[in-house]
Amino acid sequence: MAKLDIMNKLLVLCIFFIAALLQACAATAVPQAAKTPAHAAKAQAAKAPARPARAHAVPKKHAAKQAPAWKSTWAALAQQLKTDGVDPAFVRTVFARLDRAPSTLPMGTKVKELYSNHFLPKPPKPPVTTFETELGIPGPWFRGVVTTHNAHLCRDFIDANAEAFALAELETGVPQEVAAALLFVETRLGDFLGKENAFFMLASMAVTRAPEDVRKYLDKLPGAYDHLDWIRQKMEVKADWAYKELKALLEYCRANAIDPIPIKGSVYGAIGLCQFMPSNIAKLGKDGDRDGRIDLFTVSDAVASLSNYLRSSGWKDDLPLDRKIKVLRSYNAMNIYARTILALAETIVRLDELDAAEEQAEGQPAKQAP
Repeated sequence: MAKLDIMNKLLVLCIFFIAALLQACAATAVPQAAKTPAHAAKAQAAKAPARPARAHAVPKKHAAKQAPAWKSTWAALAQQLKTDGVDPAFVRTVFARLDRAPSTLPMGTKVKELYSNHFLPKPPKPPVTTFETELGIPGPWFRGVVTTHNAHLCRDFIDANAEAFALAELETGVPQEVAAALLFVETRLGDFLGKENAFFMLASMAVTRAPEDVRKYLDKLPGAYDHLDWIRQKMEVKADWAYKELKALLEYCRANAIDPIPIKGSVYGAIGLCQFMPSNIAKLGKDGDRDGRIDLFTVSDAVASLSNYLRSSGWKDDLPLDRKIKVLRSYNAMNIYARTILALAETIVRLDELDAAEEQAEGQPAKQAP
């Protein structure tokens, strides 16, 4: 009996020992899920390879906008103008309002013209035959320009600005009719000053220097990519020319309190009623109304300036016809341009006579067929 009690006690001790041993093993092998989140994160971080932090999306209203590349192009041009002596504050104010990329139109158009004239075969043209007219000015003329209707418009324009035309003729010897005819051919007496922005066109041309900038024009010119060095050299020359004209335009606008941004002009930057290139304004522009500034968008200054230009090119009223044509070709090189102006001017001079002849012709009864 005593022996049985001893064995029972030993069995109980073994059970307690085994239970304690199992509890100790459980404590040293706690499942991963039982750990705290902080410990779990540390354990994972220790085992897993490092990964870049995830970028967080920035709300659009807080995101920094990257300036377009063309802004740096304009900034460099503006800095060059300042360095070359154009008023810095004026340059800064003007370029701050330039809100678009440079246009390829002026340089692309010029490259197309130069390349076509140099490399491409000329399409056959019918020979231009001059012919005598009742006005004494050989044709051909620009179609639809030399008419009594247009001559009346010119004479009315002269009458409305009589002082400006009379003063210009007195000082330069250029007849009022010639000055009015030139204004009509250039800008229809100021009604059409051009469809481009002169400042933007010149600025664009000044920064367009590489053939890749005008690729869409080169793609249409046969063999152009075989002559890239030639094209590049021509573009650099024309870009330098445009820069000088741009500088002259800004200096003119600054000196005469004119805003260059809204100025309309030709694709190559000619401006005003008389379509002067900016570099000619300082040399040949005139203050016709004596108000202390040269504004080629006023009739008085435009008439005085174009008349001064013609006089400086050799105009004299007693010149023979071929010499007058030569003088007018200094303004525009085309023969037809010079002849049209002279023919329209002569129509203005002879307007009363021509009107009478037209009235007489209209009043005559039609001849009956025999």
